[in-house]
Amino acid sequence: MELDFPAVIKDGEVIGYGGNQEWFSREWQRRAGCGSVTGANLAAYYAARSGHLAPLYPGRPGDFSHLTYLTCMDEMYRYMTPGIHGYPFAGRFARDFALYCRERGRHARPVGCGKMASADDGFSFVKESIDQGDPLALLILHHRAPELKDDNWHWVTVSGYAEGAAGRQVLLSDCGERGLVGADTLFEVHPKNVIRMLRFSIS
Repeated sequence: MELDFPAVIKDGEVIGYGGNQEWFSREWQRRAGCGSVTGANLAAYYAARSGHLAPLYPGRPGDFSHLTYLTCMDEMYRYMTPGIHGYPFAGRFARDFALYCRERGRHARPVGCGKMASADDGFSFVKESIDQGDPLALLILHHRAPELKDDNWHWVTVSGYAEGAAGRQVLLSDCGERGLVGADTLFEVHPKNVIRMLRFSIS
């Protein structure tokens, strides 16, 4: 199951599965703007999904041209400006995204995954969210899996899941790239693995 996730277009070609912090103009934005990209991904998705939520996106809903998408990312950055340690706060993300929505006349209620006792808990939360049409914001503070080494201290967007011969997998938008990671790996309960995950109910 995969959501109809934004495909960003430039010069007639798809350049991103969602946004990419490398598109920002300033160096610090490019280094620490992953939270803003995740917020922009959510805003762009919801605006395209429902006319009622169109105010969440600065352009015409469904217009995922590079410049328009970057405008959304820049606007989100004003709400999710990272500090010297970046933006590693799920609670702050929830509050700032809700403020972004509220100032555009919409209400966003965060729903967190809570503490996971097993990988099943994490995957069940993903399935529940995606099945009802909600992407998720995922913060990987630290993870011991080698395949997630580059995603430590980083926000990504969950846009779907898969179940099949390859096992349970979670679909991610990560720096504009579409990728899959094993659910049993991502949601492994271990002292060295620290992740936060939330979705929003928006009206």
